[in-house]
Amino acid sequence: MDLEIHQALTAEEIEHVKQITNTGNLYYDYDPLIEQARNHAFYVCRQFNQTFAQTGHGEMQLMMDLFGDLGNHAEIGKGFITEFGFNLHVGDYFYAGQNLKVIDCNVIKIGDYVQVGDNCGIYTSNHAFDPQKRADHWCSDHPITIGSHVSIGNDVTVLPGITIGANTVIRSGSIVTHDLPADVVAAGTPCTVIENLSDKAE
Repeated sequence: MDLEIHQALTAEEIEHVKQITNTGNLYYDYDPLIEQARNHAFYVCRQFNQTFAQTGHGEMQLMMDLFGDLGNHAEIGKGFITEFGFNLHVGDYFYAGQNLKVIDCNVIKIGDYVQVGDNCGIYTSNHAFDPQKRADHWCSDHPITIGSHVSIGNDVTVLPGITIGANTVIRSGSIVTHDLPADVVAAGTPCTVIENLSDKAE
């Protein structure tokens, strides 16, 4: 791939993209700097995923350079992809299994000691509801917050604008369509609370 295609954005260019994508308003998704940010992130993710074949693990320094924040002792499995990287803020002792897809077109904040299973998706992006605007590549994006000590099972999807409270457990196969409080077990499609953990001891 040509260097020009996956060249990293400057700090000023990143702020320009954030001013477009992080407002929650509709915007044109094929802005040249947005495309450059996306292409660079995809390139870095390909490099990261290729390191598994070479070393048996991912080169986390690549993610340190790409993410907005990445805490200590993080581990991410192969098959990882993110849209921008710079909108993704991850705490300490983060673990993600294989094939995590993160569309961080708006801010995603993930606390400490969060575990994410295989084949999960965390998506901030909505395509326009109007069919013509959608065909013309207009989008809006809404932030996601995941509290500390959250456990997310395999094959879980988290939709735009969601907040998941601390210590919550989300069972495998769930689709999280609305906010979840702290200290609960939740499951299903749509994901709903099935148990309260606040008065239980492990």
